[in-house]
Order: sequence, then C-alpha cells, then structure tokens
Amino acid sequence: MWRKAAAVCLLAAPVALTVATGVDPALGNDQGYGVYRAHPDATQWHALLLHWAWVLFVPGLLGLLAPVRRRGAVLARVAWFAVVVGLVTFSALMAFDFFLLALEQTLPDAQVQAVDERFQSLTPMVVGWQWPGLAGWVLALLLTPVAAARARVISWWTAGAALTGTVLYLLFAISPVPLNLTGPVVLIGAYAYAGRELVRGGRVDAAEPDTFGDFRRRAGLVCMVAAPLSFAAGMVTDPFFLHLGWVLFVPAVLRVAAGAGRFTRVAAGVTALALINFSALMIGDSADLAARQALGAADAQRVSDAFGDLPLFAYGWVLPGMALTLLGLVAVPVGAAADRLTRWWVAVLAAAGVAAFLVFASGPAGMIGPVLLLAAFGIMARDLRRPEALALAA
Repeated sequence: MWRKAAAVCLLAAPVALTVATGVDPALGNDQGYGVYRAHPDATQWHALLLHWAWVLFVPGLLGLLAPVRRRGAVLARVAWFAVVVGLVTFSALMAFDFFLLALEQTLPDAQVQAVDERFQSLTPMVVGWQWPGLAGWVLALLLTPVAAARARVISWWTAGAALTGTVLYLLFAISPVPLNLTGPVVLIGAYAYAGRELVRGGRVDAAEPDTFGDFRRRAGLVCMVAAPLSFAAGMVTDPFFLHLGWVLFVPAVLRVAAGAGRFTRVAAGVTALALINFSALMIGDSADLAARQALGAADAQRVSDAFGDLPLFAYGWVLPGMALTLLGLVAVPVGAAADRLTRWWVAVLAAAGVAAFLVFASGPAGMIGPVLLLAAFGIMARDLRRPEALALAA
C-alpha cells in the first residue's frame, strides 16, 4: 500500500509543480510589489499548488527511501532528514505569498515593503524557517534520487533524469513560459518512471542488513517524544517550535503505523499530509508579528482579516489541515490500540490531549494538551519497543 501511495505522490507532485509554475503571475522581470494585487486569483492558485507540490513530494521521496537497506544508507539518512524537516519547512514558506497578497490588497506599496522587510529580518524566520527550508529543499531533491539509485531502488538513468529536471527548475523557475516549464515537465517523466520502478520492487538485495530501516524506526520513536516536547515549547516561546512539533509528528505517526493494520496506516498517511499543511500555518503568526511591528494596530488587523478571508487559503489549506490533524492525532492511537500495539487508555490520553488543546489554547492551562500528548505518544513509543511490536514493524 505504501509503495503505491508513494508512486501516486511522485506523479502528482511534479504535475502540481508544473501547473503552479505556469500560472505564476510574477515571472521574468515582473517581480515588484503590486503584481499580486493585480492578479489575486493567479496568486492564490500559484501559492496553493506550489505548496501542495512540495507537500506531495514528501511522501513520494520518503517512499523512494523506504526500501533502502545498507547500500546508500548514509545518503538516505541525510536525505530523510532533509525531506522531513527541510522540505516540509520549505512548503510552509508558500503561506507568505497569501499574506503578501493580503498586504497588497490592503496597503500601499511602501507599507507592504516595510512589513515584508521586517518579516524577512526576524531571527526565528531566518534561522528557523528560511535556512533549513531552503537547504532542506535542495538537498531533498538532489540526494533522494541518488540514494535511491545507489540502493538499486531506481536506475541511475531515472535518477539522472530527476536531477536534470531539478537543475532546470532551479535555473528557470521564474523565467517566462514555456522555459520555466522545462524542469517540471522533465520531473513528471522522471518521477513517474521512478514510481513505476518503486512499485515493481527495484533490485534491492533483501539479504542486506537493514541499517537504514533501523535508523528510520529509531528516528520515529525519538520523534514520538520530541514532537509533543516541541509542541509544548511552542506554546510558551516562538511559533517556530509549534511548527517543528507538528513536523516531528509526521515520522511519529508513520512509525506507529509501521506494524499496524490498514485503518491505522491510512489514518497515519492522511494525518501526515494534514500535519504538513497545519505546520505551515504557524508562519502566519510570524507574519502577523511583523505587521504589528511595522504598522499600527488598526492596519495590522485589517491585513489579518484580509489574510483570513482569502478563500483558497481558508478552504484549501487551513480548514483541512487543522481538522484532519486533530482528528488524525486521535485516530492513529485508536488504530494502534485496535491493532494491540498499545492499550486503549493510551488512545484516551491522546484524545484528551487534543481536546485540551482546543479548549485551553493559551495561558498556563495551554500546557495540558501537550503534556497529555507527550504521555500518550511516549507510552506508545515504549510499547512499540516490545519484541512483538518490533517483529510486526520489521
């Protein structure tokens, strides 16, 4: 099931990237403020589709890495981290295009520039979002096909085509149509064939020691504790830690599903996609902070209202991301309990943690939700280390 789902994502991601690149209103020399104001519909579709392209690349690339055993394991570890943390963080940056549109629809260009420059200068934004996002994005797209080819999951010809498409996209992403489409079109062909090779099983030697699989299982267990801890830190410090918490829940729920039944695996897959979307929303908190620092309270509130009213952002991103994340963080423990990987009262703890997050969103009581989720996922991590659970996950 996982391989087929990854293959679908490997095709859908570059298709979304192609469409997003084609409808980008800011191509060529047209890069100044005011472009988004003049093309609001194209701006929203471009940002949403571009975000979803990188979101879909996450399960696709993780699927290419999953069969790796010993050959290519070192590269695969770096690529795994680049995909999980870097590419997911990069996908979140597309949310600022929606915020920039709200700025341009509300304010003159001079104030738009002031907010934009303030946002770009925030230390958490630069260190926590931009650096890991940009570095991870590039490394994920460059290292994953190489690691997969080294492990014989895909051929070197396929990896070469994927690298060629990536380089063409990096060079010509904001060039005029049709030059900017060359990279995404090559990526469609390369990753469609990579998905075909993945489903067919490649030439991986099943007798190799599964060192990369051991790494993924250990990393998933660590994330089951690190995710709610980062969530708790974000409730009292910077929104970036909230983002990181939701990001780390992605390998956490996938680890729970590794030895589970079909319901839990489907729930984990949907939850992982929802978590990537939900994690991106934390960038809105930083953008709102920049607006309030650069503008008066009244102007900042007008921008915030316009931002929340953008239809594609509200209904194509915010609502499904939030709703499916919170439901998924309950459904995955419930599925694990039904599969006898953990106890039912652990699933009740997780449900109570989600409920507490919704009820107590701020103040000292806001820590109740993260603490309950820490208890639930920490106990599940311990339960998954039992010999019978390890046997199922292997």
